[in-house]
Amino acid sequence: MFDTEDNKFDDLIQEAIDKLASDSIAEGAEAMVEIAQLFAKAGMTAKAFRDLRTYIVLQAEQKTDKQFILEKLKIAERELHERRQGERKQIIIN
Repeated sequence: MFDTEDNKFDDLIQEAIDKLASDSIAEGAEAMVEIAQLFAKAGMTAKAFRDLRTYIVLQAEQKTDKQFILEKLKIAERELHERRQGERKQIIIN
């Protein structure tokens, strides 16, 4: 799928699962952003990414008794997106 980036891709998936399972949601969200960027570079569909995201969340839930991983992930992704948008606006203004 990603040729030379296969190992990086597999590592990112495992990192996302581990971070979400250990309740390091913000770090898990950052790994998800990196995965999304790899998907975009490879021309993969949004549905394929959503399916992988669902898999990652389910795997994290199975590794732990933590609850609400998906909800926490959504909040962390939104905060990450807002922070990055703010950084872009500041660069443009300066």
